[in-house]
Amino acid sequence: MLESYRFLKRNEKIEKQIEYACYFKNAKFEFKQGKIINIKNTNISVVEPHKYFISIKDKIVVVLYFNEDNIFLYNRCNKIEIKNLKTLLKKISEGKCNV
Repeated sequence: MLESYRFLKRNEKIEKQIEYACYFKNAKFEFKQGKIINIKNTNISVVEPHKYFISIKDKIVVVLYFNEDNIFLYNRCNKIEIKNLKTLLKKISEGKCNV
């Protein structure tokens, strides 16, 4: 069914900001690179965003990003800025936020 895929270009600036936020809040993260998937015998392509799975205090926060203007929390309905992500991680690490 899939014809081919290619990886999305990574944004090192955003990735470093997310990784530093995790480092300073003692959070562990896993990165999965996004890709563009072409479906065979159609003109349809699917864009899978880059994903960060952040583990902190037995909670998992999922951050999706396509580029520096499109960063989301969990899904494309919850747009977030890096400064708000840092605040969220801080509140979770302090036990003041239930996600």
